[in-house]
Amino acid sequence: SALPLRRLRQVPRHLLICEKGHARHPRSRHAAHVWDHAYNCRVSFLIPECGLLPEVLKSTIADIGEYYLVRSLSVHELVSHEFIDAFVKKGSCYALSYNTKIDQDNAAALLPNGKLILSVDKDTYEELGLQGRPSQYSGKKAMRYIITIDLTDSSFHPDGKRHNRVLWALKDKKPLEFDILLAWHHTGNE
Repeated sequence: SALPLRRLRQVPRHLLICEKGHARHPRSRHAAHVWDHAYNCRVSFLIPECGLLPEVLKSTIADIGEYYLVRSLSVHELVSHEFIDAFVKKGSCYALSYNTKIDQDNAAALLPNGKLILSVDKDTYEELGLQGRPSQYSGKKAMRYIITIDLTDSSFHPDGKRHNRVLWALKDKKPLEFDILLAWHHTGNE
């Protein structure tokens, strides 16, 4: 019985980056640290003796953009070519299942590089029948699996076997549905 309790303590590590410097310096890495990590949960600024917030910081905070909460979204909608063509290929699309516990519940994330990541329990993994790998936090007896689907891969086209297999698994075989936080930034790519 001590084994399950030990596994509760094995959670993904946090990444804390502290950067000292000037945000307007040409070699500043402040923005890169924030933008290179798709799902930051918090960014804190410590500005000693600051009476007024610098304009560059104000504009950065104001430029975060809108996001939406989409209720009961079926994951197969994210792999439809209408969605891929409209959002994934023409910008940076972020999606994250809302109110899911990453270590207990099935969860989904769409990264801005076009990779759809599903974190699922063993039963769901077996029912879906999609290729994946055991979660590195699952221990010796894998109880969680990670399925990664590259929506931008050239082999993932509408009439391809791979696309049809993924669509069938997510739509008919084992439909997954989540409340999803969704954000999209148009990059002008066509």
